[in-house]
Amino acid sequence: MTPRASAMAPDDRRKAILDVLVPLIVEKGGDVSTREIARAAGIAEGTIFRVFPDKKSLMLAAAEEAINPADGQAAFDEALAGVVGLRAQVVVATERVLDRMRMTMSVMMAVRQHLMGLHDDHDHDEHENEKERQGPHGEGERPGHGGKPAFGPPPFVIKAQEDLHRRLTGLFEPHRDELAVEPSVAAIALRSLIFGASRPELGMAAALTPDQIANLLLDGVRRRDS
Repeated sequence: MTPRASAMAPDDRRKAILDVLVPLIVEKGGDVSTREIARAAGIAEGTIFRVFPDKKSLMLAAAEEAINPADGQAAFDEALAGVVGLRAQVVVATERVLDRMRMTMSVMMAVRQHLMGLHDDHDHDEHENEKERQGPHGEGERPGHGGKPAFGPPPFVIKAQEDLHRRLTGLFEPHRDELAVEPSVAAIALRSLIFGASRPELGMAAALTPDQIANLLLDGVRRRDS
């Protein structure tokens, strides 16, 4: 018998579904069915579509949750609670971002067809907008002249990077007096090391551990007696 979903606010129901869906995508890939999702969440299949209009929006929401979870800042703060010292905090933060990055890559690869659909939708909208700009005689602005680029990362990816930058800047801010650069610069350096540490999509195995990243960030690569 199909389980009957308990009463839940839409935002809470959305989060509950995504909490189940993200690891399910990592395990089974993007072909996971809404029936399987509903079974894993303990709800009726129709309940999913009371929150998400279609499977595409559901899968894109999973990608957004993977790269930038709604409770990301709270979970980050909780992980660092009681961790003393800048080096130890950098190691913990690096472990978390690396783990999230690997999971996100799995989810993004699984939902890539839906991400490409965003590209197609954008192209269609740009085509319609261009026709309106040109008017009935084909005159008007040309695409890309003084406007935005034709296509870039989805807004949720840009927001995820902005949020991560703020999070890492906040990590360094209490240690400002220990730094030779601004906390925001230290955040960029740490993020660059983390993102360069493991790029399996480029055939690169994990090359740097969190401890190595912390050492390189805080101490550099030169010997102290050089």
